[in-house]
Amino acid sequence: MLAFIESNIVAVLAAVLILTVIMTFAFLLAMLEVRRLKNKFDRFMRPNSKNHNLELQLTEYLEEVREIKAKNDGIFEDIEDIKRVLKTGIQKIGIVKYNTLEEIGGELSYAIALLDQNDSGIVLNSLYYRDGCYTYAKQIIAGDCLTPLSEEEQQAIVAARDNSSNIVFKERMMIKKRKRELLRLKGTKKGVKENV
Repeated sequence: MLAFIESNIVAVLAAVLILTVIMTFAFLLAMLEVRRLKNKFDRFMRPNSKNHNLELQLTEYLEEVREIKAKNDGIFEDIEDIKRVLKTGIQKIGIVKYNTLEEIGGELSYAIALLDQNDSGIVLNSLYYRDGCYTYAKQIIAGDCLTPLSEEEQQAIVAARDNSSNIVFKERMMIKKRKRELLRLKGTKKGVKENV
């Protein structure tokens, strides 16, 4: 092999020279590309009127993220406090309207149950009479009352628990409608008998 190199030394030197020129040219191109990228990077990182230093921006954004996270943690704590307070607030309402006396119409008397999550609260009962209106309040603890409850007060508590106040109203309206129909039919039958 050494004999081959000595006999073709000119060709070997020419090949090495050509490879060196190609490598030098490739190195210069790489250096130019690196310089171009460095200039772009420096322009991007250099503060100016249009943008800020990227490193500074990233640092600012990270600080903002930390602040937002701290605020969110505070908000979550506030939400938990609100949930605790709401458990003792009025959450269930039941209303039952009724007539105190048969001859007084219009369902001007009513019972209202105001209960919290644990079915504790009060029942207000407003009784309408011709000479005045009287309101009574009874304390409810876990759905029970120490004093006896009227039928309407019990219905109001059930309506509040079931959240079915509308059902009580609808049932009463249906009963009234049926009574009116029965009275109308009775009146019609009397009229028919009188005509015969």
